[in-house]
Amino acid sequence: SAAQRACTLIHKRAIGKACDDDNWKLAVKLLELMPKRSLTPATSVWRRVLSTCCKNEKSRKATAILLDWITLAAEGKAEKPPVAVFNTVVNTCEVCGEEGLTVKVLDVMKDTLDMQGNIITFNIALKRLAKIGNPAGCEGILIGMLNEGLEPNVVSYTTTIGACAKEGKKDPAAAYMWLQRMRTRDVQPNYHTYNTALAACLDGKLASTFLGAKIAEEMMEDTEKEITCGLKGSVNFKSALPDSYTQLLARQLMKQLRENWRSGDIDMALAKSTTRVPLLKLVDFDKTVDEARMAEIQCEVPEDERVANAEQDYEFTLLKEMHKDDHRTAMV
Repeated sequence: SAAQRACTLIHKRAIGKACDDDNWKLAVKLLELMPKRSLTPATSVWRRVLSTCCKNEKSRKATAILLDWITLAAEGKAEKPPVAVFNTVVNTCEVCGEEGLTVKVLDVMKDTLDMQGNIITFNIALKRLAKIGNPAGCEGILIGMLNEGLEPNVVSYTTTIGACAKEGKKDPAAAYMWLQRMRTRDVQPNYHTYNTALAACLDGKLASTFLGAKIAEEMMEDTEKEITCGLKGSVNFKSALPDSYTQLLARQLMKQLRENWRSGDIDMALAKSTTRVPLLKLVDFDKTVDEARMAEIQCEVPEDERVANAEQDYEFTLLKEMHKDDHRTAMV
């Protein structure tokens, strides 16, 4: 009826206002009232309330709302939650350390959608393994993705390299191997990837310093190519241009090299004329000028790629979060 439609609209606007104000408790309360008043929340309303709960790291409440949504969908009173919603809740459970809830939501997703998830779901699973420094587990997930017909993207490989950069479990050789592997799958590393690989080389060993210098050299090669030839797509997701964290890592590797020659592992003059050169190039790289140039030569991003970029933006926020503690450590 017209009265019911008007009432539904009033609730929708009230929930929208609560979400805009970041008032998750009010948003949840209003959502719970709608079915009791014989009102059917739209998919967009469910998503807004869930997103607000997840933004505030209320994993248990978000899971409860998701389960209520699934129940109503099973009764034909709502559309099924899309996979992106499951991903958001899974990530929130992971961030909150709710291992049991994470597994539960993944199981419910499989039963509800009859699928293991999409590439973001797999990347969240990769992040869980990378946080504990389990590259073998990450490799298993990548194989699982390929078996499901999903091609791992730059986030997948960067996260796997992150497992090789875990403090106390650093494996520079494995990190470099994954850099090579991703290229064989026609996935190009970006600055997030290079930064993660450089971080894996900070274990104090001369061999690791050598690998760090090699990675720095390859990053500069990609940077020069990007500046000369331009970039197909978005700078934010495909660029290899060094950022401030790259320069911080390069300084750390130069300091490691200095310790290497002081301990007699390498001749100082040789180290300065060879290994230090690509690291110094990263430190001296002036990104401001090159960003202006890249803005001029960046290609127009098609609509379908903008959607993919929005998903990658979400994935890179997960990746940044995984490394934020390491970043703070490096800053000390």
